[in-house]
Amino acid sequence: MKSFLTKNLLLISILVLAAFLRFFQLGQNPPGLSVDEVSNGYNAYSILKTARDEYGNFLPLTFRSFGDYNLPLSVYTLVPSIAIFGLTEFAVRFPSALFGTLAVLLTYILAKKLFEESQNGWQLWKGPRQRADSVHGQEKLESKIKSSTDGPPKASLAFSRRETIDRTRSKLIALLSAFFLAISPWHLQFSRYDHEANFMVFFIVLGLTTFLYGLKNFSLLAASAVFFGLAVNTYHGAKIWVPLFLIVILFWYRKEIIKFKIKLIWLSLILIVFSLPIILNLQKSLIRGQSVGVLGQPNPLETFITGYLAHYSPNFLFISGDSIGRHSVPGMGQLYVFEAPLVILGILYLIAQKTKSPKFLLAWLVIAAIPAAAATPTPHALRGLTFIPVWSIITACGVTALLEAKFKANLKKGIAFILVVVAFYNIVTYFHLYYKHYPKEKAPDWSQGYKEMVEAVDEIKDNYGSIAITSYFGHPYIFTLFYSRYDPLKYHSQSEDKNKFAKFEFFSSSWEQTKPGKALVITPPWQAHPPKVLKEIYAINGDLKFTISETE
Repeated sequence: MKSFLTKNLLLISILVLAAFLRFFQLGQNPPGLSVDEVSNGYNAYSILKTARDEYGNFLPLTFRSFGDYNLPLSVYTLVPSIAIFGLTEFAVRFPSALFGTLAVLLTYILAKKLFEESQNGWQLWKGPRQRADSVHGQEKLESKIKSSTDGPPKASLAFSRRETIDRTRSKLIALLSAFFLAISPWHLQFSRYDHEANFMVFFIVLGLTTFLYGLKNFSLLAASAVFFGLAVNTYHGAKIWVPLFLIVILFWYRKEIIKFKIKLIWLSLILIVFSLPIILNLQKSLIRGQSVGVLGQPNPLETFITGYLAHYSPNFLFISGDSIGRHSVPGMGQLYVFEAPLVILGILYLIAQKTKSPKFLLAWLVIAAIPAAAATPTPHALRGLTFIPVWSIITACGVTALLEAKFKANLKKGIAFILVVVAFYNIVTYFHLYYKHYPKEKAPDWSQGYKEMVEAVDEIKDNYGSIAITSYFGHPYIFTLFYSRYDPLKYHSQSEDKNKFAKFEFFSSSWEQTKPGKALVITPPWQAHPPKVLKEIYAINGDLKFTISETE
């Protein structure tokens, strides 16, 4: 055990860092649950208590939600978390943070596998002299092997040395890949709140990792089909991404796969079984796509190409990021600025590789934007989430390329020093922005204030015949159900009308349409409300969010 810990100390440290960054203040930042988080949370709570969703459907394969008909995996993943931690913000976000942390470990395993048999052709700034003396001496070693007159011992020694170098390189790239994913602003953003796309990334990386190991073991190949099947059932974007990804994988490794022959039928059956929920609910699944797809745009092809290229824009990647408040921190790109030169070096490094596995990352990089560009708006960090592992590995390749470059020692040290200083500044700036400024600036994007409002109403609701809540901010019924922990069994027995249940009524125009008698009225401060104000609810940024009033 001690030997294992010693050998893997760096990896363990990276995983501890990844877990800390994903779980620290998880229930407080982001500063409130989004409407989708609340919907998933209450539906999971309802499944836990009654085996039915909020609409009374028994163990559904799609969740109606607000007409989005979300895929099932992320909701069912919340059930054990809520059973353990209760219906809380932490419970809703715990699975996403856990899967995000595990994705760091998987990325390490994936990168190590991709590069364990790599043949490096990389040399930066190579001249005639450098060509004869590779950084790792691979060409020289091969020459010695071919011309050796001393027989197998020298050849064996040469091969042994090269294998040691390759193992060292693959482990370095793997550790760096895990580290860059652990601190990635893009991955942290989506690991710290509940969204099904984060689970998609986990299962895609797990599927690809088991696939690569499965090229020599059919059981693992079958397991990879299961994991890709699970990925399809996480997020609508996976319905485009996973089949496209599988086509590329099967083409890339066609020679290795074909040897399994008749067994491949089993893989097809596994994928078909996992596709059944989507096939059986195809019409519902298409609803969301029809509202945001590029086919509904005046110039679909132009919109697609523009959107595709936008995901590789330096402004999106390194400067401004996604404009949607839930998707990035203002003042930061989806990646760190210091990663920009490393990404360029990493791509060149991959091009120089002589084996197919590392170069597969380039194919991944090219197709990653296709599902994201198939919908609007673009660029879109959420739909482009499949970029994250490959950007982390490419950045790691960039660092490796720099370490192996044929620079003078002082020049290399100078470049490394500059990169470390810039990286330190970028990383510190990001966490300062995320924990100090982001909660206040983006409180409205996270529906912050609903919890405080529902808790305030809960304390005095027994004194009133009815409670009228504004629909101005959208879907107040689900926030009320969630934060009041309303019994799902009672809710199922009532009308499907989302405008009222129990004492609660939800209005969009005027509170005066509510039931006669003494009532509580909850509105934003600028909306008409009774003159007798009982309490005001302020958001974390100091803005007045709700006014709780009483009718005479």
